[in-house]
Amino acid sequence: MYIIKNLSLLKKKMMHKYRLKKYTKKAHDIRKKVIEETGREVVTKKVKKEIKEYSNEIFGTPSLWPWLALYTEIKGEFLHGWLPNDYFQITLLDDWNPKGYSEVSDMKSFYHCYYDEFSISPIAVRVSGIYFDENWNVIPDSKIIDFLRLNCPEIIVKKDGGFGGKDIRFFQTKNLELQSLEKESDNIVIQPIAQQHKDIAKLNKNSLNTLRIATYLDSQGFVSHKFTFLRFGTGGNRLDNVSAGGLLVFLNEKGETVSGVINSLGMNVDDKNPELASVIGDLKIPSVNIAIEECKKHHRAFPYVRYIAWDVYIDEDLRPKMIEWNAIRAGMWFAEVHIGPIWDLDILLEGA
Repeated sequence: MYIIKNLSLLKKKMMHKYRLKKYTKKAHDIRKKVIEETGREVVTKKVKKEIKEYSNEIFGTPSLWPWLALYTEIKGEFLHGWLPNDYFQITLLDDWNPKGYSEVSDMKSFYHCYYDEFSISPIAVRVSGIYFDENWNVIPDSKIIDFLRLNCPEIIVKKDGGFGGKDIRFFQTKNLELQSLEKESDNIVIQPIAQQHKDIAKLNKNSLNTLRIATYLDSQGFVSHKFTFLRFGTGGNRLDNVSAGGLLVFLNEKGETVSGVINSLGMNVDDKNPELASVIGDLKIPSVNIAIEECKKHHRAFPYVRYIAWDVYIDEDLRPKMIEWNAIRAGMWFAEVHIGPIWDLDILLEGA
């Protein structure tokens, strides 16, 4: 037992080291691209020294400087109070969101059971190789296509565990064949195409433009709102994810913009999109305050994880609807750069 326990601790330490190295490389890679885009380098030797001293004083090691340097390149200056992304992801999030509980957020086929009216009602799900309607009535394989055609002209299919817009497929049901659904053996959820509010659709009518809302459960049991941004697709893209070419803008709780237009590198790209930036500046997204309260309410109903990033859209009747919630890949570094620091480090590092 002693040997097994020590091997387990060694494995955990090696995995921590590997992930830290991976995150460090990611920060260097993004920073390099940012410098190439801007044509300038903000982090001089003097600034780098200041960042390392800050990292060592606050986090006990100077090695967390790369993410702080990336923030600085994007922001144009270094801000005390920033939380490095690698420390957040590897040290804090691993502790806040234990694996067994955070993995529930990957079960898209189960959302409608736990989050009731806040989530999109599926047309059908496939779990353990069996098709069911939203009330868990079995639909035979031989009838699933007719069932889908009867209920919806177009569907979106997502598999459990998919992220970043990956593994999302759109189908016209009149042309749908069973083998298309069964391309993968994973559990899937089959949803109707969501109809978003007309004011939000103006940003890009081809994509479902969604709010990313982050909530945090502190050690006293209070759920707070950390940030909200609106994502929207570009061109003919049906996905709003920045990894798929989408853009985003940060909002306050009134739905007003509090940042410029931001791309996948975390950079403000207003100068490259002046017309869009002008439209965004006058934008006021409806029901953002209601969406935030719904996310806080539903976080309190699942206190097994401390930090959740919610993806929500506003429907035609101004109601917020949850598309996904993320407890595994729940990021925050864009917010830290553009509207941060968003954390009280004195409280956070005391174990709150």
